[in-house]
Amino acid sequence: MERHLHTLMPCCKEATMLAEKQLQQRLPRWQRIGLQFHLLYCHFCRRYVKQSKTIDQHLRQLAAENTALDESVKRQWEVLIAAELEK
Repeated sequence: MERHLHTLMPCCKEATMLAEKQLQQRLPRWQRIGLQFHLLYCHFCRRYVKQSKTIDQHLRQLAAENTALDESVKRQWEVLIAAELEK
């Protein structure tokens, strides 16, 4: 995996992969620390992580409710994601 040459922090590509992996399982300590340092300076990856967490939460909620995804649900998600991004 790529890393910035001057540190052990992950690059944006690796940071997004780690963020997705973190939704499924606990990351090793050095990966969590590297991701957190990367997120301190990269607002693009912070936004990506926020969007990804929101989508994951809503998918888990839908799975728990066993709700079929239709157009009205998609529109509701768009509104919810937009509202979260405004915070």
